[in-house]
Amino acid sequence: MNKRKRGQSRESLNQLTLLNRITSHIRQSLELQTILDTTVTEVRSFLETDRVKIYKFDRQGNGEVIAESIYGDRLPSLKGLHFPAGDIPPQARELFCKARVRSIVDLQQQQIRLSQPHRPLSTATGELTVEEVHKQSLKNLLQRPVDPCHVEYLSLMGVKSSLVIPIVSGKELWGLLISHNAQPKSFCEVNLQIMQMIAEQVELAITQADLLHTTQEIARREATVNRISTQVISCLETESVLQRVLPEIVTEAQASGGILLLIDTQGEEDFFSFGSQPHLSPGEWLQLLQVAGVNGEPKIVDICCEGDDELEPFLSAFANTKICSLLLVSLKYGQKILGYLSVFRDEIDTEKLWAGYPDADERQQRPRQSFEEWREIKQGQVLEWNAGEIELLKSLGQHLAMAVLQHRLYQQEKEQRMIVEIHNQELEIARTSAEEASRLKSDFLSSTSHELRTPLASTLNYLKLLKEGFYDNEEELQEYIQAAHISAQGLVNIINDILDIAKIEAGRVQLELKAVELKPLLELKRHLFKADSIHRGINFIIECEVERVWADEDKLRQVLINLLSNAFKFTSQGEVRLRVVRQNHSDCPMVEFSVADTGIGIDPSKQELLFEAFVQEDGSIRRRYGGTGLGLTICKRLVELMGGQIWLQSQGKDQGTTVTFILPEVVGV
Repeated sequence: MNKRKRGQSRESLNQLTLLNRITSHIRQSLELQTILDTTVTEVRSFLETDRVKIYKFDRQGNGEVIAESIYGDRLPSLKGLHFPAGDIPPQARELFCKARVRSIVDLQQQQIRLSQPHRPLSTATGELTVEEVHKQSLKNLLQRPVDPCHVEYLSLMGVKSSLVIPIVSGKELWGLLISHNAQPKSFCEVNLQIMQMIAEQVELAITQADLLHTTQEIARREATVNRISTQVISCLETESVLQRVLPEIVTEAQASGGILLLIDTQGEEDFFSFGSQPHLSPGEWLQLLQVAGVNGEPKIVDICCEGDDELEPFLSAFANTKICSLLLVSLKYGQKILGYLSVFRDEIDTEKLWAGYPDADERQQRPRQSFEEWREIKQGQVLEWNAGEIELLKSLGQHLAMAVLQHRLYQQEKEQRMIVEIHNQELEIARTSAEEASRLKSDFLSSTSHELRTPLASTLNYLKLLKEGFYDNEEELQEYIQAAHISAQGLVNIINDILDIAKIEAGRVQLELKAVELKPLLELKRHLFKADSIHRGINFIIECEVERVWADEDKLRQVLINLLSNAFKFTSQGEVRLRVVRQNHSDCPMVEFSVADTGIGIDPSKQELLFEAFVQEDGSIRRRYGGTGLGLTICKRLVELMGGQIWLQSQGKDQGTTVTFILPEVVGV
């Protein structure tokens, strides 16, 4: 009795030691593979069986042996081998989840330890369904014989005894902890309980590993988002940096290509692309994205199996590409869509060798005998977008939207600053112009008052002399009358200039445009200035190669008189030349008038100012030659009203001056 108690105590101690070792590894390591490798080694040593393995299911239900411990060479290794989903039918999986433990003690008798004499329905295909597994009690489910197909399967692998412990993560069957032995072997209830506790520890390790993996994925995604968004936000030239970061986004999403489409406030599109591309223009991409209804959550479009009639017109653009799946994300701020981000994947070919790779061990062929075709090749497959990738693209879309909005706000603020700066410059120019105009008007008033007072005083003086009879003879009388007339005429000219510019500025000038015969008009000017030419000893030359011009005859006469008057006034010797020619280098036929003199000339820096009202080159000219400074201003306004242009050229002081203006030629008359 004491020996039996001591044996039980040692066994209990071994069990506790095993649990402590596995628990310690789980707590000391966050690497799931290390924990699984330790678990299979410890369990095989504890059970004293030939092979212990951990069999993991993927999302399609297929399985792979990911950890294994073998004693000697009694059974072949299965590590790394793949098994299709049909190897363990759905009802058997549901049974594992509900029963938690299944043990095969004696394969030759095809019995499990909890079976009863009568034979309930088996999990073989067609006998026990998934629905029946849900309906039946756990006690009845545990009292089942081994399925005949499973007996054949284990026999082919050389297994005589099997213990299977389901590993459940959440509510899903994650995998199986399996013990195989080449000889029949039984397991006591305590061993089964220990195995169940070990499975629970493994489930805890899986939960921790999943949490770690999830945390690492989140951290990696956040690092990616931070890296890319920092590049975009920190660069003021958003367009150039978007083209640089798009390849990074495509790479992080494990995609083959991508596009970034931005829509500005005027509806204009900025388009960026990278990698393999369909034959779609930016406008067609925008239509596709809008038709696809990308407005918030990311959307996946599978090109190969898309049945949306609205998308049908766009699918032909993908015909000559390998693109098979699109992930579409809107760049949205509030309710406003700023653009779209899309990445896409090419179709892939997959090859899977069920039951593994060729091996020299003939026993390795046994698992393959349970499959009709152990090699599977699939072409044109879609690599599914996982939740992490979708979340990454969604987060990138949000950050890109903020970066684009920030850039647009910066550009708007920059434009506003420029507008304000330009406005301030315009105000400064206007203020300077107003001050200059005020100064010129002051000068004009001062000069004009003098110009008006002088002939007016002269006229009054001569009239007084005439009134009081202060003349000695008829000749002196005529001299006084002529002097009074000249003074009055000068006064009238000054007043006319002032009235003309006032009328032009007020927009009250009326034109009567018509075909004007030039030769008679110019002949009158020859007679008008003949006296000045003879009196001052200045040659007056008129050259005319054009018959007619389109103008107001009175206004043209006034312009010519003003220009010729200035030419004679500022020329003391030499010549004054009036030349009229056809201008051939213009698309619209024009007539060019030029009045050239050999007079005092004009400083080049002041030539443009002379067309402004009240401006003469300097005060000394006004004092020496008189005038209001309105002549060229009146000429400029009248020429422009008649559809022409006027300009002035002079090489400088004492180099003479040429004033040129152009007017439309009469065509077809």
